Amino acid sequence: EISAHTVTSLNTIINQVYKPLVDRLDESAWGVCEEDQKKEFNSVFDKFAIELKEALKSLQTNITLEQFPRRWEQDAKNRSKVPDQQMISDFEKIFNEWSEQIQEALDSTDNEKKEEKDAGPKQELDYWKQRMRKLTGISEQLRSKNCRTVYDVLTQASQQPSDQLAKPRDKIYLSTSKWRSIELRVTEALNEAKDNVKYLQTLEKFIEPLYDGTPETIKETLPALMNSIKMIHTIARYYNTNERMTGLFVKITNQMIKNCRTNILNFGAIRKGEAPKKGQQPNDDVLWDHETYPPEELIPVLQTCIDLSQAYLKQYEFTKERLMNMPKGKQFEF
Repeated sequence: EISAHTVTSLNTIINQVYKPLVDRLDESAWGVCEEDQKKEFNSVFDKFAIELKEALKSLQTNITLEQFPRRWEQDAKNRSKVPDQQMISDFEKIFNEWSEQIQEALDSTDNEKKEEKDAGPKQELDYWKQRMRKLTGISEQLRSKNCRTVYDVLTQASQQPSDQLAKPRDKIYLSTSKWRSIELRVTEALNEAKDNVKYLQTLEKFIEPLYDGTPETIKETLPALMNSIKMIHTIARYYNTNERMTGLFVKITNQMIKNCRTNILNFGAIRKGEAPKKGQQPNDDVLWDHETYPPEELIPVLQTCIDLSQAYLKQYEFTKERLMNMPKGKQFEF
């Protein structure tokens, strides 16, 4: 049965029914499916399952603007007569409460970005997705019949002759003016979040190797990754500031270092096709244990990390030089 909220139902079906089934599929169930196809299917499926959980969390944590008292429904529709003073008082009260709620939600959304010291590029994309969901929820409520009715009634009341109103027109006018500035702020913030998600998503397939690849596979994706970053810096409306771009490079570099560290400490298991252990990594001192980490095997792994570092810097410099040949375009100066 589909519940009142379709996202809740879909989340239950995907995360509690299908995901456990897919995770437990044995090799024979995949038939002639190739390893790469199987890996891609699992990756896309996991992403969708996570997106659903995040969407649900966003719906549960987002603000809900209270409905105006239904006893005023008919009076609100009938705009030809002088508005009822009690209705105006009720509408003004609820209107100011909405304004405060939205203002608080916007301020908390602005302050949410607490940078972790070693955050990776996925956290950046997740932050903007979460922000977009929150702002979409607020924006939809602002355009709802509930909000529009209250706003229209108060706007009309602020234009009535003063002698027909029991309260000063200026007070109502100030409330509706403040509301308009809040609407503009929500619209601008939502446009920014949508734009940033659109551009950061173009990096997704190039940052995957930073999480589950090796220094060699990361090295192969560097030209495409740098090209995508160059495109964001050149044409994105909001994300192309030096501060944002520097932050993005920091996150990409953080994840590259994490990947190299994981590959150095777990190269034996990775070669056998085993996944590196999750959680706390051992201390670097273990690398001097020559039985577990034979130098003739360890040194080439260390070399792949040095090669990656050099290739990363070289690709950055190459992109910077290419842009210098187009002096009118935005330059790579971070």
